[in-house]
Amino acid sequence: MQNHFDFTTNTLIIGAGPAGSTLARKLAKNKINTILIEKNFSFDKPCGGGIKSIAFEEFDLPKDLETKQIIKFNLITKKQNIPIDLSKTPISIVLRKEFDQKLRQLAQNDGATLLEAKYINSVFYDDYIISKIQTKEKIIFIKSIYLVAADGVKSTLRKEILKNDTHSLLTNYSLIDNKNIDYCDFYFGNEFAPNEYAWVFPHGDKLSIGSILKDNNSKKIFEEFKNKSYKDKKTKGYFIPSWNNEKVFYKNRTFFVGDCTGQILPFTYEGIYFAMKSAHILADAIIQKDPYLYEKKWNEAYLKKFKFFKVLQKIFLYNDFSADFMLKLFKNKKIQEKSLAYWEGSLKPISVYKIPFKLFKYIFKK
Repeated sequence: MQNHFDFTTNTLIIGAGPAGSTLARKLAKNKINTILIEKNFSFDKPCGGGIKSIAFEEFDLPKDLETKQIIKFNLITKKQNIPIDLSKTPISIVLRKEFDQKLRQLAQNDGATLLEAKYINSVFYDDYIISKIQTKEKIIFIKSIYLVAADGVKSTLRKEILKNDTHSLLTNYSLIDNKNIDYCDFYFGNEFAPNEYAWVFPHGDKLSIGSILKDNNSKKIFEEFKNKSYKDKKTKGYFIPSWNNEKVFYKNRTFFVGDCTGQILPFTYEGIYFAMKSAHILADAIIQKDPYLYEKKWNEAYLKKFKFFKVLQKIFLYNDFSADFMLKLFKNKKIQEKSLAYWEGSLKPISVYKIPFKLFKYIFKK
């Protein structure tokens, strides 16, 4: 048994991205002793950087982190191009390196202890956990009541405890210099991204062009899509989680939050906002000393919404016909407005079992 501890804390958080830093900040504000571990303070996570603009007010974040505000996007198939007005529900583009650094700083300012270090492993006891951590200088040991896996889609902690990885998909992308736009384009159909979507949108002072890949053929399709306009730009890749309704919230005094448990909205793959919202729900469970409150409150807040968007994803991204049908629906301004209300949360999603009947009703009316 390890008898010497370098630190003792209530909650040890592994991973200081949006989920981990937001959790640490709220716990620290509520006088919960918290240590936040990040293995590389200079890491620049590959990410589109899109987040609901309302997040700046909700999470008390400085607005200067926003590099661009998007009030319009275009839905595109081989046959159609439908503009969508986002002026009532704008999206902000942030650069992840700057954004994550600020979140860590805010957590530290509110009282969390921040360490640049690598998680090695843990020993689990009935009432506490001993974690082995590698800093740049030495090995240290931290005793905590709770441990939090917030270390991303390839979580070391999840693999240690659950013996598996988060379900994930590979994306390919390129960053293009000197392409300043203030809208986003989303491409659907087999010509662009079979069963998923490709995108073109602003990323700081650059342009991000990318695609979510299903298989090797998808990678070839992306290269053809990219090379139509941007031939000489190197393609990079990274993994994103794909939500599949796993029951991964709490085990062995360890919580799972953010990308490592797939808390990314299906269809849109919106991750930053939901990671931060999930972190707030988890914080409430820790503050109230009720670990199982986390899963209960998360399900109440988001399970129905995530299931709803998962069904829409399966229906509308199934093939070219279904993608074109989706765009035909979006020609209707009322459907546009209702869809955006489902997305931003002012309208509660209908039961997944009612979705086909709603679509058939619309087709019959036409």
